[in-house]
Amino acid sequence: GLVLKSRAKHHAISTLLLRPFTFNTKPLIVQYEVSFQAGIDCGGAYVKLLSQTPDLDLDQFVDKTPYTIMFGPDKCGEEYKLHFIFRHKNPKTGEFEEKHAKKPDADLRSYYTDKKTHLYTLVLNPDNTFEVLVDQTVVNSGSLLSDMTPPVNPPAEIEDPEDQKPEDWDERPKIQDPAATKPEDW
Repeated sequence: GLVLKSRAKHHAISTLLLRPFTFNTKPLIVQYEVSFQAGIDCGGAYVKLLSQTPDLDLDQFVDKTPYTIMFGPDKCGEEYKLHFIFRHKNPKTGEFEEKHAKKPDADLRSYYTDKKTHLYTLVLNPDNTFEVLVDQTVVNSGSLLSDMTPPVNPPAEIEDPEDQKPEDWDERPKIQDPAATKPEDW
């Protein structure tokens, strides 16, 4: 556990996993409890699963240390967030991009203000779906491929901001043809 006594400071604990985790047949579940005992003005209580890099030094852990998954509550002002972000390597450019889950539909305010302990759970399934739960209630779910911003799989059609209708475009849904006649055998 980690108890924070200083306000507005970064705190962290870290450890290496014994072996890389692959989830081909079983889900990856990240779960932990958070209690904002004195409430929270601005800050987060999230978990980062760090990326394996040759220069990874846990003694030099900072907010810019590369991660693969970031998950957990975050609040600043009146904005109550529950992050689920993963970094994905673009197969075309080779660059890493952050993919953010859509904002949960649930009202998260009470989890930050009631001064109770809450259980945060992230479930990543081998079929590329995810669930985010608070106190064992699903507050967000979707596909890792299509329900992230930006999506891993881009849309089949891309909007063209330069596209516009011709000036003489006729908006009427049906236009009568005055030369139209029924065939004789109709």
